[in-house]
Amino acid sequence: MKPEVEKLISVGAQQKQSSYFFRHLLAVVLIVGAALVAYFNSFSVSFRFDDIPNILRNPAIQMKVFSLDFLEQLFRSIYGETIRFFSYFTFALNYYFGGFHVFGYHLVNFFIHIASGVFLYWFLILTFRLPFLREKYGSISYKVSLFASLIFISHPIQTQAVTYIFQRIAGLAGMFYLLSMILYIKGRLASGQSKFFYFGGMGLSYVLGVFSKENVAILPLFVVLYEFYFFQNLDLNPRGKKIVFWLVGVLLLLGAFGLILWGPRYYNDIVEAYKMKDFTLGERVLTQFRVVLYYLTLLIYPHPSRLNLDYDFPLSKTIFDPPTTLISILIILGFIGFSIWTSKRKPVLSYFMLWYFGNLVIESSILPLEMVYEHRLYLPAVGPFVLFSLLVMRVTELKKEKIRWMGIKTHIIQIALCSVLLIALTVGTYSRNKLWDDDIEFWIDCVKKSPYKARPYVNVGYTYLNQRAYDKALDWTQKALQIDPTNAIAYYNLCVIHQRMGDHRLSIIMGRKSLELDPSLSSAHYSLGQNYLKIGQCEEAAEAFNKYLKIYPYSPEVHNYLGLAFLCQKQFDKAIREFGWELRINPYHAFAHLNLGNLYWDELHDRQKAIYHLKLALRLLDPFFPDRDEIIRLVKQLEKLSQ
Repeated sequence: MKPEVEKLISVGAQQKQSSYFFRHLLAVVLIVGAALVAYFNSFSVSFRFDDIPNILRNPAIQMKVFSLDFLEQLFRSIYGETIRFFSYFTFALNYYFGGFHVFGYHLVNFFIHIASGVFLYWFLILTFRLPFLREKYGSISYKVSLFASLIFISHPIQTQAVTYIFQRIAGLAGMFYLLSMILYIKGRLASGQSKFFYFGGMGLSYVLGVFSKENVAILPLFVVLYEFYFFQNLDLNPRGKKIVFWLVGVLLLLGAFGLILWGPRYYNDIVEAYKMKDFTLGERVLTQFRVVLYYLTLLIYPHPSRLNLDYDFPLSKTIFDPPTTLISILIILGFIGFSIWTSKRKPVLSYFMLWYFGNLVIESSILPLEMVYEHRLYLPAVGPFVLFSLLVMRVTELKKEKIRWMGIKTHIIQIALCSVLLIALTVGTYSRNKLWDDDIEFWIDCVKKSPYKARPYVNVGYTYLNQRAYDKALDWTQKALQIDPTNAIAYYNLCVIHQRMGDHRLSIIMGRKSLELDPSLSSAHYSLGQNYLKIGQCEEAAEAFNKYLKIYPYSPEVHNYLGLAFLCQKQFDKAIREFGWELRINPYHAFAHLNLGNLYWDELHDRQKAIYHLKLALRLLDPFFPDRDEIIRLVKQLEKLSQ
């Protein structure tokens, strides 16, 4: 070949590679831009609902000092409740860098959402350009991948996984799931040692995903299906059989490992949880057939007026009650049957139909979870989004000649259609986020959509409580108890309301009632302890704080309160021990130092230790602390006595 020809080929290849780079860069810029427009009004949304117990009132994530000891404490505290400790670790990092300022938490959620959108684009580009699919989808692969990713980013249904801080767990699960799929594809296409790099990365991503949220556990099944559909072309040769055999073996091994390690734990949790639910296992499973189809309607028509954080979804009592239960079962079986029947002719359609139903299986089956939550769609929604994007591009391509006859280029029609839809979705997301940003209106909106459910009323009351509007908080909480007289959270909120209003005896009655209804409501022990201290019942205060510390042994602040309870009983050694505990957890706890300083001077007459702790307290206390001048005078007096 002549040097001139070789040079032309090389230049052409470089130009093509440069073109691909800029197209991918444009895709990333559009994904980031769409996310910014849709979510820029969400960064001040306050802690809401599950954020309260899992973040705001969760001492396990309150990392004051970054250390291996803290990580061990975090693991021990979280693992006793759930295996989602990677998600909680990210909350601990948020607390470490910004305390309870919500901006940082939202920023992390936002970047997770962007990463998920970019990974989805990458996953689809790799898929449509596989040898088996390139000829059929190569010409539209970029358009479909980008359009589906932009729908994923801007769709209002995703607000619950992005704006709702605690549901970062759904975002992390989706991000690691998609990254694992990418690394699997790259590993299958790679050669040599790079295979181990990709598959090792996939394994790490999978583990982090499972420890973010358990529903990532189903990923190996979809890896096996992906191999069978797109690498083996649904026709196994001897080599393909070997690959699938190993994949199925790994799947079974992981399943067996999970059952041995966590099976008994989850079995017990399921059995115990159903005892406290107002529905049976059978009712939940039957209802979920209707829920899964209802989710599809939310994807198709996600108007903010239809979205709700706390649904009051009617139960399916039997297969015929209501009649839509049987209809839903038949429709879903029809969808799954059709996807299997068409798998050979339309593998992409089949795979992504199964993606939707399969990735809902864990949360829409036997687990004793609430019936409906929109964040559960974060990953399953990828299936319908991809199929819709394919439909739009296919239809416009098929009508290419007719469009040309009208004097309009096909890509102009495609851009116009996609732009109109994406603008509508972004406006819907912006509108939904605007409601999220108004605490009272958000929960009143839930009350309007679920008027016969107590929990939205409880949350309106709780929001007024945080705003110190105690009369309104009482009114809404009592409305909740009229609907559900056994609502333990409502009684606990009454406990806090009366405590804030200064009626400590009535607060104690409400706190005890909440524990009668739900003995696991550990926060009630904390509030009871504070109330007992206020009225001078020191033994009862110590007992309440000890019960709380059995659940959260590394809880900041509580050891300080327990120290005060022992101090009240003249048990000075125990008081010193608890104040010391507090300072090991948080060396910057001003009041623990202040309490130790006063104890060493007033009771034990140890001037040196008193001076040491009082000086530290002065450094740490707010400059406008009311008794600051009195502490300064005491320190000067003690220093004179020591001379």
